[in-house]
Amino acid sequence: MCRSEETKGLLTDCFLERNDPREILISKDNKHLKDLAPNSIIGTSSFRREFQIKKIRNDLDCKLIRGNVDTRIRKLNENLYDAIILSYAGIDSLGLNQNISQTFSTSEIIPCAGQGVIALQCRNSDEELIELLKQVDHQSTHSTIKAERNILKVLEGDCETAVGAFASIEGNKIILEVELFSLDGSKRFHLKSSESIDKAEELGIEMGETLKKMSNNSYKK
Repeated sequence: MCRSEETKGLLTDCFLERNDPREILISKDNKHLKDLAPNSIIGTSSFRREFQIKKIRNDLDCKLIRGNVDTRIRKLNENLYDAIILSYAGIDSLGLNQNISQTFSTSEIIPCAGQGVIALQCRNSDEELIELLKQVDHQSTHSTIKAERNILKVLEGDCETAVGAFASIEGNKIILEVELFSLDGSKRFHLKSSESIDKAEELGIEMGETLKKMSNNSYKK
């Protein structure tokens, strides 16, 4: 999940064109999620991914996995897990696409806010650099990420908050889909809405506030 709070004195307002935001499955014998045996062990370090997988198949067992991508694949090959969930962008950047067993659409598994995006940060007082960064800022990505990040800001989420948020642009509209899980994963709160691109930030705030009310803070400790 991307960080929603700004560090004092720093500005995050430049985003490069988004890489593929989808989630992928790497499994033994190249099986899809639906073909895994009951009680198969799925490796993930994310509560969001765990609850999303359980939403699709509640007979699977999610188990914590740590380490970089190579380490996680090695643990899979050592039969410590039957499959692992990772981001497509990370696998693609390492040239490990041949390991992918299944790629999920952003509706099947809604990614974390900002997934697949490189953000550029600078001092908020450095006017010369701010102007320079505006030249490489990708406008469509900027709009979608601002909407996604505002969801997190309203929810005041941390690394344990199980929330997925993904925005896309169609014509002059921005479409934002969000899901939030209660702390134990037993409850799911889902919203999908659209607005004109120039109101992307407002859409994120509005949907974040709606989610907060719907969940009654059940996503917080």
